[in-house]
Amino acid sequence: MSDSSHNESEGAAERALREGLRAPALSPEAMQRIRAATEQEWRAVTHSPELIRGPRRRWLSLTAAASVAVLAGVVGWNAFMANTAEGGAVVGQLAHFEAPGIVESRYLRRDAVVNVGSSLHAGQTLDVRGDSLITLAGGGNLRVARASAFEVTAANAVKLERGELYVDIPPGSRGSDRFIVVTPAGEFRHVGTQFAVAVVNGATRLRVREGSVVWHATEGDSTVNAGTEVLIDRNRTVTRQPIATTGREWAWAEAMAPDFEIENRPLMDFLVWFSRETGRKLVLVDDAARKQAATILMHGNVHGLTAMEALSAVMASTTLRFELPDGVIRVSSARDSTTPST
Repeated sequence: MSDSSHNESEGAAERALREGLRAPALSPEAMQRIRAATEQEWRAVTHSPELIRGPRRRWLSLTAAASVAVLAGVVGWNAFMANTAEGGAVVGQLAHFEAPGIVESRYLRRDAVVNVGSSLHAGQTLDVRGDSLITLAGGGNLRVARASAFEVTAANAVKLERGELYVDIPPGSRGSDRFIVVTPAGEFRHVGTQFAVAVVNGATRLRVREGSVVWHATEGDSTVNAGTEVLIDRNRTVTRQPIATTGREWAWAEAMAPDFEIENRPLMDFLVWFSRETGRKLVLVDDAARKQAATILMHGNVHGLTAMEALSAVMASTTLRFELPDGVIRVSSARDSTTPST
């Protein structure tokens, strides 16, 4: 992820600026002192015999009223900021992250750490400091690279401000509800797909791994199919080129894949999952391999393993062989002497 893993100096400057402009939240003690002082001022103005007559009384009364209004505004704003995100539509839940994690950026208040299992709501802006996995409420998942920032804008949409994210929506999992990624170059809408979007130094990059993506821009809509990369620079110049669906460009996203539950499931389910997670075409070389893949039931778990590690662990418990030529996983039975063991 060399082209999206981030201009360190720019990121540091941006964080420093944000931290410098962010004011800490008022403590309960401070709020109590403000209330007490305001109440005291109000009573002094409205009950003092020296201020019963004339325009001066009216002016001081207005001053006290303004103080109360300011206090009400402070209390109301803090309550608003505390409750807005929690009341928004839920896009999904944080399922996993790498250290140092993910935080919610809050205007005029301290950043809040987001814990595993927390729901992410419309209205939240999130600063991703370690690669993170989000389970989407409508089906599929969202993987966000470290040093990224995005805003949840709806139950089916996020706005990527910087960094890179990977959308994994299995075909048919969301029905007609399309998941949308908003960028400076327009909106990218899934069509049963896996794709990555990056925003780096004013440029936007789309890589489609599976299925297709509808790109909605001011110039109109276009469809980008699997195996295609589109780069839109800050001057809106568009470059399209082919891209492999396997390789190091996808490695960070593969490392953040959700755990696959293998217990009492046929081997074929796992092989299909591995094929999709790594962008490789599955080839069952002979009839014996096809039969075993359909009938072998797996047990145990492969939690915490990468897709490649899980493949080695699962296949070691069978008599089947596999090899990994470019873009393919070939599985054969031991009877097929033409396929070497890996």
